[in-house]
Amino acid sequence: MNIGLDLGFGYVKGVNSQNKRIIFPSIVSIGFDRPLAGIFNTNDIIENLHVKIIDKDGENSYYIGNLARREGFSNSFALDIDKYTEPEARALLSAAVLLLTLNENESVNLVTGLPLKQFQAYKKAFEEELKNYKALVSLPEYKLMKTVEFEKVTVFPQAAGAVYYALLEDLDKYLLSDSYIVLIDIGFKTTDYIVFFIEDRPYFLADLSGTIDVGISKIFTAMEQIYSSKTGSNLDTADFITILNRGSIYFKGKYVDFTEEITALNRELAKLIEKRIYTSLKGILDKVLVIFVAGGGGADLYPHLKDIHTNVELVKDAQFANALGFLKVAEIQK
Repeated sequence: MNIGLDLGFGYVKGVNSQNKRIIFPSIVSIGFDRPLAGIFNTNDIIENLHVKIIDKDGENSYYIGNLARREGFSNSFALDIDKYTEPEARALLSAAVLLLTLNENESVNLVTGLPLKQFQAYKKAFEEELKNYKALVSLPEYKLMKTVEFEKVTVFPQAAGAVYYALLEDLDKYLLSDSYIVLIDIGFKTTDYIVFFIEDRPYFLADLSGTIDVGISKIFTAMEQIYSSKTGSNLDTADFITILNRGSIYFKGKYVDFTEEITALNRELAKLIEKRIYTSLKGILDKVLVIFVAGGGGADLYPHLKDIHTNVELVKDAQFANALGFLKVAEIQK
């Protein structure tokens, strides 16, 4: 079973060989037994991810994703830059792999990624940890249990997965010798930009690639003040996600609209990213064939990034582009 898994700061995205997809917020909270859960809950497992894990750290219980957002003791995103070394990261990974391998008994070939900045520091340790990882993972409310372990693990630079996916959509169109290809991967916490030089094949240029420490979460800071001025209340994670997805929120008997504010903040964030990209790549921009935009944040900011270059393309299925690229890598490995 090949799995491509994108452990993003905002959302976990995964896809397997059978093209089953999963997505849930990267929120983890301590979990407790829920004796009344079965009375009201639907059969939507992803909406009710109460996961118990037995691994080298002992036995732990977690609410994950939307359940953590709704009922968790802590419902905020884990934005620590070294989160990949934390038990919460293993909980997100274990839950995702469990969902992607339910009713399957094949060994797992996992391809996942790290943001460029973390890739250099954590690749070897993260890869080694995953190769040695073994956990008994259960969903007690659904009476499901599975051992999560991996036969093979590969860790890529995160944005490279999206590039791989984008290029394979139309390889001949993009492999023009002596040109450059750039991909901007806008996530929740960070924005990666990755550069390839094209000769007979794409060559990754690490010196021109990098991570910008801004993403969609930067909008949260500004929205806190706007939300407070409009409602007189504090903005929490659950309400922020609702506003991003719907543009408005129900508050004290009416819907409060934030569409204009979100549009303005998206535009300002795009300008900030554009300025950083231009400064880093101004020496090669005249030879860039295409700038791809990917990531969940990429879909939101793409309309405001079109002026950075004459050819800016939003990657198909932008939020899943890394996971789908990782799956392609897994499928061609021997």
